[in-house]
Amino acid sequence: MKPNPDTEITGTATRFNLEGDSKGAVLVVYTEDEDGKIGRSWIRFDEAATRALKSRAATLPDLPAEDQAR
Repeated sequence: MKPNPDTEITGTATRFNLEGDSKGAVLVVYTEDEDGKIGRSWIRFDEAATRALKSRAATLPDLPAEDQAR
């Protein structure tokens, strides 16, 4: 992945995924704009940030089943 730090992310997030590798984790977000164009953006987290995110996520309450289907 080649970084492009000055790119504006527009549209509505339609899907996201957290992918891990030996360097930490990458949050991949897919967006769709009003013209139907699909975009893909990502944020890389190093190992320390990944551990902190996982720790924080473990303290969040579970979503009700009806919210998970959205």
